[in-house]
Amino acid sequence: MDVTDEPGSGQPRPERRLRLKYPSICERCGAELGPGTDAYYDAARRKVRCLSCSTAPVDAPIDVGVAGGSARREYERRAARREAETKGRFGERVGGLIVAVTNEPQSTRAWATGARGEELLGAALAGVAGVVVLNDRRMPGSRANIDHIVIGPAGVFVIDAKRLTGQIRIRNKGGLFRSDYRLYVGRRDCSALTDGVAWQAEAVVEALQATGAEALPLVFPVLCFVNGDWPLVSPPTSFQGVRLESERTLKRLVSQGPTIDPRAIEWATRILATALPAK
Repeated sequence: MDVTDEPGSGQPRPERRLRLKYPSICERCGAELGPGTDAYYDAARRKVRCLSCSTAPVDAPIDVGVAGGSARREYERRAARREAETKGRFGERVGGLIVAVTNEPQSTRAWATGARGEELLGAALAGVAGVVVLNDRRMPGSRANIDHIVIGPAGVFVIDAKRLTGQIRIRNKGGLFRSDYRLYVGRRDCSALTDGVAWQAEAVVEALQATGAEALPLVFPVLCFVNGDWPLVSPPTSFQGVRLESERTLKRLVSQGPTIDPRAIEWATRILATALPAK
């Protein structure tokens, strides 16, 4: 391989930044690197890596996170606080009896329901070959989280898991001359859910763009209704640019292809695992 080293670099190092004289290919993501492109050259192995791939450690372990981890911890924190407050007010024995025979507040149960949905979906995705699943990721500058990020042959999928009851359908709430389509689960208008997952997908796109790489994988926002009730005829597949999936259809979606090189999957995984760490 013919390269032009930076002036004054001295003795060759195991890996050094230089400017390519002839076309090459990044060993990790497979990107084509033209003459004049800055890259990193491993002299011992005679291999080239693009600048984007060099920002992610090659051998560092990836923390894939725990599906539903932060939601489960929040539920346990709320449940423990309720028990402590009740026992503090009524005494250990009577308070314990009250906790045992009364229902938890809906706001507390919602965390358990959400955690279980993420856990079920995480288990389903774990069995899909050829993909990497990052669970329970932090959103930059927010207390919110991304339930799952799947990196696979078909692209990057940003997934919000929902465990809701009721049939999933799209209804037109508008009048004769103006359409107003809404996403419903049972009697509940869940249209706003798409805004949340679209916002999460933007954070993923920004993390990939920050590397400066030109060829980036496609990023898809997804709402996955775990154990959802889908119509037998013409179930909805998308709403406001967000895909609507079940566990079964999602597994098929993320594994279709292949369109992305395995090296590019590894690169995207390391970039996203670093930029959006486990919560």
